Amino acid sequence: MDKIIHGKVKKGAFIPADPTAFRLVFAKLEGKAVEVVVRKKKKHRSGAQNAYYWGIVIDIISGATGFTPQEAHDAMRFKFLTDMTGELPKVKSTAELTTVEFLDYVAQIQQWASEFLGVYIPDPGEGEI
Repeated sequence: MDKIIHGKVKKGAFIPADPTAFRLVFAKLEGKAVEVVVRKKKKHRSGAQNAYYWGIVIDIISGATGFTPQEAHDAMRFKFLTDMTGELPKVKSTAELTTVEFLDYVAQIQQWASEFLGVYIPDPGEGEI
């Protein structure tokens, strides 16, 4: 059972965001060996970024290629988010990307779409009043 517990560090101590859930998780593991991993929480893309991605970026790619939105999404992931360092390729999920990684991913799509499809993908909020 893997469980992620969110919280903050204050004065060198971990303060769980949900103390009750924190206690319940550890109660279930009483007497067992555990492994604790601590890392800085990454900020993932917002709902607005997600709406822009699917409503603008993927919609334009889909229209220009004839792909369904899901096919266009999968093609962009394969093209720009494939990790070839291992024995087999691994395609990252856009949900795993931090906000900065997501912005870079969209910029790559914009550049590619301009060069190879001859279409313009506006930046978020561009053209809105």
